[in-house]
Amino acid sequence: MKFLSILVALCLFLALAISPISCDDTEKVEKPFCPCPRNYEPVCGSNLVTYPNRCEFDCVRRSVERQGRSMGVLRSGTC
Repeated sequence: MKFLSILVALCLFLALAISPISCDDTEKVEKPFCPCPRNYEPVCGSNLVTYPNRCEFDCVRRSVERQGRSMGVLRSGTC
């Protein structure tokens, strides 16, 4: 019986230790669907992410602004 209790406790501990836990949801921005062209003219956003073109950047920017945050273009080209 003692062995079974230890085994169950160990399984619970491992399940909790292995499960992914994210405390910082502020950096997660779901990529919204936008009908953008597939041309590659990279844009570097203020979040230091390179977007394939201005349309893709604007799509993510609108999603970020709906969450009450702002985002801009640092420069044309990759970050």
